Amino acid sequence: MLGTDQVPAGARRNFYGYGGAAGLSGGKSWERTSVGLFYTANYQRYSGSSFAEGMSQVGGISVSHRMSDSVSVFATQMAGSSLGGFGYGAPAGVFGGWGLAGTGLLSDAGLFAAPLGDLAGNGLVDNELFNTRVNFYGTSGGLSYQPNLRWAFSGGGQAGYVRRKGRGLRDLNSAGAFGNASYRISRQTTVGAVYGFSTFSYPKLFGGNRAHFAGLTLSHELSPQTRLTLRFGGYRMDTTFLGSVAVDPEIAALLGVSTQIEVQKRQFYGWQGTATLSRSWRAWGASVGYTHGLNPGNGVILASRRDSVYGSAGRTIGRVSLGLYGGYYRWSGLLQRSELKSGNFGASTGLRLVKDLYLGLNGGYSFFDTTAQPRRWQRFASVHLTWSPSAAAFRF
Repeated sequence: MLGTDQVPAGARRNFYGYGGAAGLSGGKSWERTSVGLFYTANYQRYSGSSFAEGMSQVGGISVSHRMSDSVSVFATQMAGSSLGGFGYGAPAGVFGGWGLAGTGLLSDAGLFAAPLGDLAGNGLVDNELFNTRVNFYGTSGGLSYQPNLRWAFSGGGQAGYVRRKGRGLRDLNSAGAFGNASYRISRQTTVGAVYGFSTFSYPKLFGGNRAHFAGLTLSHELSPQTRLTLRFGGYRMDTTFLGSVAVDPEIAALLGVSTQIEVQKRQFYGWQGTATLSRSWRAWGASVGYTHGLNPGNGVILASRRDSVYGSAGRTIGRVSLGLYGGYYRWSGLLQRSELKSGNFGASTGLRLVKDLYLGLNGGYSFFDTTAQPRRWQRFASVHLTWSPSAAAFRF
């Protein structure tokens, strides 16, 4: 079903396989222009005949150009074709259990109406439930204006689409615009206001959705190594869809039907917010975050309120690196009377064997449950060799 084997409750099945992954990321800055890019790919094959297998590829590029001392333009593109989407909530850990490459380059490509930020939290395909083929694309661009050291303004637009190959999964088209203003109170603190508009629809389904967002932001540096970011506001969503309504008893007796389909319109109001805390030291770093707001769904559940809690930590001790990561996600359907929960947690470790050659281990658990089905767990583990030529000189 949808690219995953059906396993009876209480039963257990093991899948074994092999794969490989590679990635490249980098950047270049000139006097007025900066460019950053990344590309990551993997191949996986499992013993289960119905288990999705094949190549996954994701890439992105971000460009900014300073037109004058106070005006800059920026643009970001990202695209991919992968098994199970791409992001922190992917079904097998982060990216098929192989980890992310270059995700800090590219928040919220979903419905926060903001430029593409952290691709691993893109809001488009970062919470797919099944290892089925997903093709996706996102783009954003805009202009920023900074008249002095305290004030800054920016605005632009973004768009994206998702095409899912799994039977019964819904595709997505989305577009939006955003604007914000910020004021630097001190060297450590910046406050701001944001507004966004987004429209999204599901191909082959009648109807459409429009959403407006507004909120306030706060960014505060608690110490040189610790930063706190807060965003809080509200949204309104207008939706048009086909719904069933009861038929007048006399007409029902005449026609022999109790309900009929008609075009319906509804409005939804709610709050949205984000809180992140990060800290870095010389040998290790950690970050935690929480996000609540409107989301276009993951192909199974459509327009919904989504709560996300996520965190990660890493430490380097000599030749050994250790990492922990985890996330919990909950959707509450607005048009569907259903709730969906998913999550994952895991650990990774790496050992530098010689020079730029590393041996790595990655493993953990992931789960999902719905209103109609009990929680289902999956275990995943991988062993891999990584060559990372940190001393190589790449020029362009």
